[in-house]
Parts: sequence; structure tokens; C-alpha cells
Amino acid sequence: MPNRNKGVVPRVVALFNASDDTVEMVRAMLDASGHHCLVGCHLSDLRKGRIDFDRYLTQHKPSVLIFDISPPYLENWMLFKTLRDGRGAKGLGIVLTTTNKARLDEAVGADTKALEIVGKPYDLGQINSAINLAMAQVEANPPVADVAISRPG
Repeated sequence: MPNRNKGVVPRVVALFNASDDTVEMVRAMLDASGHHCLVGCHLSDLRKGRIDFDRYLTQHKPSVLIFDISPPYLENWMLFKTLRDGRGAKGLGIVLTTTNKARLDEAVGADTKALEIVGKPYDLGQINSAINLAMAQVEANPPVADVAISRPG
């Protein structure tokens, strides 16, 4: 059977997570969906400065970022907001996941719109749908590159 995706560059999804089990589960789903997932980037590595977020994004050029917000919820939410609002994430699609949406929303004091991932068969379908929606939004509204304009004299 011919590979219909031959010659097609996979769309890159960066996964920032605290759980190796979740990383493996999501990576398998992304691979099966024709995406390419970057793994090995734990939120603690970002927090401790072991990984430079902007350099990571520049190197891998993802279209969509998945952030899994785990306990401590408020601390990880604040890190997420800092990264999301920075220059590196501008124009990228974002998908939020958590294992306890009610606790995350309570800690944040608002509806985070995060997907609750609890190990159910439909979890991967929800994540895949959210990634596809985020990809479509990014492709419909690609980020505008910063352009310096030089004017004579």
C-alpha cells in the first residue's frame, strides 16, 4: 500500500509535560496522526533554566505547543502564562491539558479551557482534535515576521 504522506513534511507539535507516561501516550497518538512530536522537555527543565524556551522553539519550529499543567497548579500555570506571553510563542497554536481540570481552574480562579486527561480512550481523540484545530488556526493566520524597513536619508 503506498504511503500517501510520502514527501509531506510532518507538522511539528512541541509537548511540555511533567509525566513521561503522558509524553509517551501523546507521542504515539501524534505519530499515528502524521504529526511529529518533540519530547523530553519537562516543565521543570524550563523552570530551572536547563532548557531555553525561545531557543528550543527556534530550533524545532513547532506550529502547536501542548502544555500539560500538573500540580503545583498555580506555579505551573504562572510558568505557562510567562512562556505563552513571550515573544517565542507568538503566533503558535496552544493546547492545554491537565489531569484535574476542576483543581486547575480553582487554583487559577478562571476556566482555563484545559482538556482533562485521565487515561480514558477518548483522551487521545480530544487532544488530536484540539491539535488539528490549533494547526488550522495557525495555518489560516500565519505569524507575521518582524521586518525592518530602511528609509533613505
